[in-house]
Parts: sequence; C-alpha cells; structure tokens
Amino acid sequence: MIRRTLILALAAAAAVTTLARAADVTLGDLRVSQAWSRPAAQGGVGAGFLTIANTGHKPDRLKAVSSPVAQRVEIHESMIMDGRAMMHGHPEGLAIAAGGTATLKPGGWHLMFIGLKQPLKAGDRFPATLTFAKAGKLKVEFTVQVAPPPAPAADHSMHH
Repeated sequence: MIRRTLILALAAAAAVTTLARAADVTLGDLRVSQAWSRPAAQGGVGAGFLTIANTGHKPDRLKAVSSPVAQRVEIHESMIMDGRAMMHGHPEGLAIAAGGTATLKPGGWHLMFIGLKQPLKAGDRFPATLTFAKAGKLKVEFTVQVAPPPAPAADHSMHH
C-alpha cells in the first residue's frame, strides 16, 4: 500500500512538472526559459529560478525584477565561503554575456520574492517583470513546482 501511494505521488509530481512548464519568452536577443518557483507561505520569502540566453553580440544586464505577488524582488547569489553557505544580494544586477547564458538555479544565482502577498502553491502561476539595462522590460510567467523542470532537449538545428 505504501509503495503504491509513493508511486502515485511520484507520478503526480512528474505530471505537474511536465504540464506546468512555463513558455519561453523573448525580447530582442534575449530568451527567458524555464521560469519556476518553489512553494512558499504568504508573508514569507520565495525563490525564483530561470534561464536567460543572450543570442546577440552585445552583453546585457538583468537590473531589476518586480512581481505583484511580492513586496519586492531581489537578485541573489548563494555560495560557499570558508566552508559556510552564504547568500547575498546583487543590487547591481546580473550580467548576461554576449552569446552567453545565465542560469538562475538552486544553490547559485536566484531571485528572492520577499514579503509574499499570497502563498505560492504547487501548480500556481504568477507574473513577474524583468528589467534589462539594454533590452528593457520583459514579462515572464513563473510556475510554482516542487522540483526543477526537466532540462530542455538539445537543439541541434545549428549543427552542420
């Protein structure tokens, strides 16, 4: 009975992760994909993750993020210093190199949704606006889920 319940729970989690994958959005040379957040309680702090690809020939910078679900959103980085896990904000933003990709993920760069105005529940979606130094503003939809989305399939269309 426990084994059956565990299998059903894992299957349901996989289905939610697969079905809830947020759509890619683009702004000029920037493409944002896999925007997701973990569940979090109202009044607390949530974490947001995504991937930003810059296909252009000039760097850009994620300068700010806002969302109606939080009082404020900060760009943070987690790291290990002197054997201790630490996290600090980057008010100057996050650089996205020309032709490069910035991946915000657990244990590294991420967004902090501070002062949540509503709970973030698995399966929910919520909007956020990313502000880039050069490209401008881009609206993104985050999907709330327990586990990261599966990695996208490799695109080999550019290979000859």
